[in-house]
Amino acid sequence: MKYLKYSLLIIILFSFITNSICFEFRGLEFLAHFLNGEFFESKSLTGGSKHNNNNSNNPNADDEPSKGQTKYSFVDFITYNEKNFCFYEQQSLAEEKNNENRRAQLKVKCIPANGNGTLYVINSVTEVINLLAPTGNSTKRNQAGHCVVVLFYAKSCIHSSIVAPHYNALARQFPDITVAAIDAFKFHALNTEFGINGLPTIMFFHRGRPLVKFNDTQPNLNNFIKFVTKHSGIKHMSSATLTSDDFTGPLRNKIEKETDYWLYVAWIFIIMCCCYYFTKSSLYTQIVEMVKRNWRESVAHHHGS
Repeated sequence: MKYLKYSLLIIILFSFITNSICFEFRGLEFLAHFLNGEFFESKSLTGGSKHNNNNSNNPNADDEPSKGQTKYSFVDFITYNEKNFCFYEQQSLAEEKNNENRRAQLKVKCIPANGNGTLYVINSVTEVINLLAPTGNSTKRNQAGHCVVVLFYAKSCIHSSIVAPHYNALARQFPDITVAAIDAFKFHALNTEFGINGLPTIMFFHRGRPLVKFNDTQPNLNNFIKFVTKHSGIKHMSSATLTSDDFTGPLRNKIEKETDYWLYVAWIFIIMCCCYYFTKSSLYTQIVEMVKRNWRESVAHHHGS
């Protein structure tokens, strides 16, 4: 009986997920539907044989329930005001539109900085603190503050090497904004702090706090310029073109191999844990007993001969 309940629950959840219309169950409705097993259909209060016979004579009988019957269940009645119907496609489009509107509203005032049109590559923790130190305790975006565009990259990442020339040229386009690059492989603690889950990642900082990430599928100079202008209101200085110097530095467009020592430490730790738990298993005990038994038999055979 226990497994039957679990099977019915899985079937109900599967039919709920695969249906083209989604129901937003809230509070009492969700609990009531689970208790009554009514998700997508309503039951009449009385038997349906008489109702079915009337349907053959009256084509509108489905729309007009007979006496003692109703098209809606008690759950539909008590949860009518709480039920919302939506289509999956419409819901996803609405969420994307809300996210776009939210990102479009993230526009801040930037205090001109002496960037000199060159890319600032971070090499120490002190430079990270000086660059991304929060200004004051206020998080209001309508207050003017220093704006910083930061690229989180890795020298061994092929996508970072592809983005490097375009990002080198971005600093030349916005001399009043600090354009910096941080090696996520070297400063891995910042990945968790700023939610860096993929490389390369470009983030716009205002007053030392992250504002928005670059989410365009085409990471090139033109889209970088649109991204900075959209959130800062500052226009670029020159034509959006790459030069030969952009391919040589400060960020190189060639992959450099790096040894991840922390990865070796992680593997050693995993192997040690596996060995430890293996010694606590019954299979390890059987192997040890088998070796001991074979050893005793060999010793006894040797003394006997």
